[in-house]
Amino acid sequence: MKLLSVNADAKTKKGTKAGYLTGIMYLAPYDVAGVNLCPMSELAKCRETCLFVQGRARIAKDTFEAPNGLRYKDSNIIRARIRKTEWFVNDREAFLAQLVKDISALVRKAKRENMIPVVRLNGTSDIRWENVRFETGKTIFDIFPDVQFYDYTKIPNRRNLPSNYHLTWSYSESDSKYADMRPSHMNWTVVFRDELPDEFLGRKVIDGDETDLRFLDDDGIVVGLKAKGTAKQDESGFVVDPDLQLRIAA
Repeated sequence: MKLLSVNADAKTKKGTKAGYLTGIMYLAPYDVAGVNLCPMSELAKCRETCLFVQGRARIAKDTFEAPNGLRYKDSNIIRARIRKTEWFVNDREAFLAQLVKDISALVRKAKRENMIPVVRLNGTSDIRWENVRFETGKTIFDIFPDVQFYDYTKIPNRRNLPSNYHLTWSYSESDSKYADMRPSHMNWTVVFRDELPDEFLGRKVIDGDETDLRFLDDDGIVVGLKAKGTAKQDESGFVVDPDLQLRIAA
């Protein structure tokens, strides 16, 4: 079973114009497969609008009950993500061995096409990959020191990261405790309901829908994203109304 999807969505395909070939791994988050791979998702109130249930994952007539008791679209995409997650949990070494194979294949493909390989390990999860180690004690970043990895995270205290791993923190106003966690050492990504403001909480806002290559962003900025799919109706606080930003102290 392959773990990486390569240039499989519209946003990462935009990176090809800049010469990057992106591989993303999509797992099943927040207890869908009986394990929670997004520990902050409940506090951030992003489960209903999660990418896990957006896009092609929504295309199915029937539903099925997952281990967490909730029902999801009975699509091959969702079932495949659940199988990958179960593999990660139940046979970690075999899973990591396959991940090495997939990244190696991405590197070879990028070389053939004269492109730069980049990898997102948490397409629909929030695993601390800097703490996931092979039996040798190495991390995936040690094995591929020349590959740029990047992710979005809702865990604000991730520090001392490998030099080839870039993180952008995901903001939410759903809970004041979570909003107050906003880290100064990371850029933030904010989902806005309509238009993007020029600034948010004292930080310059850039259009994050133009590219997914977050490791190319300047430091100290907000990556603005426009709400899509079911997120357009979100009222939990995960989707932010720009005109209400002054309610939160900078």
